[in-house]
Amino acid sequence: MNIDSLLDLKIETVAYSSDGTKTSGKVTDVSGDDVFTFIPDGVLNVEAGRLLKISDGKDAILAKVLDVMDSGLRMCIECYASPGNERRQDVRINDKIYYSVSFVSHADRRAEVLPVALEKIRANKLLIDSFLKGQYGYPGSENTPHTREAPYNQAIWELNRKIDLLIHMYLSEDFKNLMGSIPRAVNISASGMRFISEEKFEDGDLLEIGLILPMVPLLYMRFVGEVIRVKGITSYETDRYAVATRFINIENDVRDDIIRYLFRRQREILRRRQDLDQ
Repeated sequence: MNIDSLLDLKIETVAYSSDGTKTSGKVTDVSGDDVFTFIPDGVLNVEAGRLLKISDGKDAILAKVLDVMDSGLRMCIECYASPGNERRQDVRINDKIYYSVSFVSHADRRAEVLPVALEKIRANKLLIDSFLKGQYGYPGSENTPHTREAPYNQAIWELNRKIDLLIHMYLSEDFKNLMGSIPRAVNISASGMRFISEEKFEDGDLLEIGLILPMVPLLYMRFVGEVIRVKGITSYETDRYAVATRFINIENDVRDDIIRYLFRRQREILRRRQDLDQ
């Protein structure tokens, strides 16, 4: 996702350097997913390779200076950070994943609809955990004396259950539709996700979000997300919107799985960039 999808470029943007210097300016020449030009209103003494935080007052991105030009700074998005709140669970990355979004309700029906939506997702997660994560032993295992064969019996049982789950997921219409789509750009953390939509949602809307993260085992997740911010994107010819959502009542093990994925992807992105620089 490019900077136009992450920040509101219609309002003033501000660059913050590591020494605390604050300089307002304008973002122009957005190209691709991560390159843009920042034109400061005043003098901004930085050299190529430095990191700056660019903020619109609500959100912020970290960007590296690629080139210092007479007209401004040519920059590349490094990663996303919440202003003043860069804890482990707030780590964000730009990625392309399989995901689906469906409208659940407007904010005025939240009290009525949210408990039902959360219970539906909780029940689905229990089913997946029972197969994929092997949280429950094979029938009767708790009453079977421990022998040398017991671990192998458990492993075979879990393998069969995982195969059953894959068949179930493949035959599931929701999963088939998701896998039949194409990966799309998102900005994701363990607490929420930002995506591009042709539909204009409203602040407070509840959405059901399904996504697949390519891990071992495969992470197939569903959430209820609350829309916290919607902004129009100017870098498309048709009307599109950057929709920021906050995951509601996400369980700790799910959050840990997402964080594990984020750090793995960060390492992959860093290695790729290092290879390109060599």
